[in-house]
Amino acid sequence: MAGVGLAAAASWVPCRRRGWAVVSFGFHRGLSALLARKPERAPWWLAACRQKTSVSFLSRPDLPNLAYKKLKGKSPGIIFIPGYISTMNGTKALAIEDFCKSLGHAYIRFDYSGIGNSDGNLKECTVGKWRKDVLSVIDELAEGPQILVGSSLGGWLMLHAAIARPQKVVALVGIATAVDGLVTQFNQLPVEDSESKSYIFYSA
Repeated sequence: MAGVGLAAAASWVPCRRRGWAVVSFGFHRGLSALLARKPERAPWWLAACRQKTSVSFLSRPDLPNLAYKKLKGKSPGIIFIPGYISTMNGTKALAIEDFCKSLGHAYIRFDYSGIGNSDGNLKECTVGKWRKDVLSVIDELAEGPQILVGSSLGGWLMLHAAIARPQKVVALVGIATAVDGLVTQFNQLPVEDSESKSYIFYSA
């Protein structure tokens, strides 16, 4: 997304902690209520073991390769769609993976292009390109019906993916879904920037 695009899309400020991209969206407690009882804090060595596990890559012609982790299991599968500049190693992504393991469901977590372990340049990313990332994961990695779990900006992309792939998406779970905030920022852009507005949000 163009520089102004990222600023216009959301007022989110990333910070770094323990080598992860951490984004603050305020105080939210919906995940444990929606999925399962909040697990106890994992020991420090467990997180270290997770980070050392191998990462797979989805190769795409003319598009950046996407880093992902896939857990085999029963249907429906679950795909976690992270928030702005969040990675597949975030707290919510790992908590949902543990939940899927406990029930034996298939699960996919991934990094958007330009973020985390995926290829690409963040400065060249747009919401439209990240939408293509989500659709690539659904089309190329997911098997059978899927439940999409979208966090913050991922909630906006989750809705777009559900519209584009109604035959594969059977349910949606939004965590602090940032749809209203994104649309508000979009509508506040000057009218004379209409071409830029289209590029920021829909450019492939």
